[in-house]
Amino acid sequence: MEAKPAEHMPHTAPVTRDEVEAELISSLYKRTRPLLLANIGAMSLLTMSLWSSANTFYLLSWAIALFSWTMLRFALAKLYLRRPRSVGEAKHWVYAFSVGSGVAGTLWGISILLIGSLGPEHAKLVAAFMMAALSASAIAGYTNSIIAFGAFTAPALTPFGIHMIWFDGEPSWIIASFVVFWGLLLWSMARHLNDGFKENVGLMLGNLRLIDHLSLAKDRAEMANRAKTSFLGNMSHELRTPLNAVIGYSEMMKLQMLGPIGNPQYVEYVEHIHDRGQHLLGFVAQVFELSQLEAGAVELTETRIDVAKLVSEAVEAIIPATSTDRIEFTAMIATNLPTLRGDEGKLQEILRHLLSNAVKFTPAEGAVTVAAERTPDGGLALCIRDTGIGMDPADIDRVTTPFQHLENQDHLKRRAALKNDVGQTNTGLGLPITRLLVELHDGRLGIESTPGAGTQVTVWLPPERLIDVEHDQTVMSTGDRDQAVPGMLGLASRAAE
Repeated sequence: MEAKPAEHMPHTAPVTRDEVEAELISSLYKRTRPLLLANIGAMSLLTMSLWSSANTFYLLSWAIALFSWTMLRFALAKLYLRRPRSVGEAKHWVYAFSVGSGVAGTLWGISILLIGSLGPEHAKLVAAFMMAALSASAIAGYTNSIIAFGAFTAPALTPFGIHMIWFDGEPSWIIASFVVFWGLLLWSMARHLNDGFKENVGLMLGNLRLIDHLSLAKDRAEMANRAKTSFLGNMSHELRTPLNAVIGYSEMMKLQMLGPIGNPQYVEYVEHIHDRGQHLLGFVAQVFELSQLEAGAVELTETRIDVAKLVSEAVEAIIPATSTDRIEFTAMIATNLPTLRGDEGKLQEILRHLLSNAVKFTPAEGAVTVAAERTPDGGLALCIRDTGIGMDPADIDRVTTPFQHLENQDHLKRRAALKNDVGQTNTGLGLPITRLLVELHDGRLGIESTPGAGTQVTVWLPPERLIDVEHDQTVMSTGDRDQAVPGMLGLASRAAE
């Protein structure tokens, strides 16, 4: 039976040529207002310059016709922009715009008949100026559509070009070559700009489509994450209730509170049930906490925290687990550290995860070092170093990813058992939760490790989380008690026992 392929979100469809053309014609109509205002301005200027030389009737007839057609085109643009148009309608509106451009170009071309009423020198200057102005207008306003560009420039510029060539009654081949070159250059520029517009519009539409696609994917991911968080919350509640009962009853049996258990083997089984139940309950709690952190549903309860006290309490809590392994603890705590602003419970959890890992993967008679000091940028660094089994640097990214197991962390794959190994697979959630808690404090987590030589994990907290700035360092060690920080000596003693 063939496995069905995983369902993926459909890829974004490519942008079609019709869509690009529709966007280009829409841009043409949007730019109609400044273009038409420029036409009215040029028409008024030309009318005033010809008022004393040209036939008044013909001049006013031409000006009124051009002005009326300009306003008609403006009304057409407003009609187009009044509502969104479908892609299929674009071609019809391109043709409508081109017809309007062709009539406008023809009216401008007719103006050469009026310019002829000027003196020879003035007529040549005005004709050259009009060719340049009309060319600039065509480049600025019509290159979105080659059809509209040609419809405007051909009837508008051809009469002026012919007039320039035959200005003295005989054709001037030099002027003709310039006019031809000018036309070719203008056409080449228009094609180049049109291609650029098409490429840019295609990229813009593709980006907009990709943004919509990613927005939809983001919404789906957020919905899935909320559903996951809700499911894990319900699962956590449903599992905790029976697990608490299992743990409670097994603990009563383990302590034989209602009387002795006949067979000693049952006592051992009850201890295993109790231990596995506690492990599973801790795993459920970690899964729920991870889902809450990933969903951004965890908020900090910030207070002022004494860093030395924070570290000492974390070490105090972990030392009983190391009593049979004779692990040497060394604490390097800078004196006069500034007060830390953060969530004390969350910071204790960070240190607890890191110290537990350090102890778990450090062999008997190994060493664990805890350091707290200022960083060069004014922040705070909490560092935990161990002489444990370490790991390959290539695996560092994996250990901060949920549910990732390394070979030396999984009881099914270990080459040698760890101390206190009860055959339980590491959940792979401690470091991911730690990383998210550190990032919740605007910090970052760094890991350096070498197989067989140990691991160093550093929590960097930014300067914004510190209050008051004084800096000095004192070392406390189980091997150097004379330099121990007051209040930490008891921890050193108990670690060395």
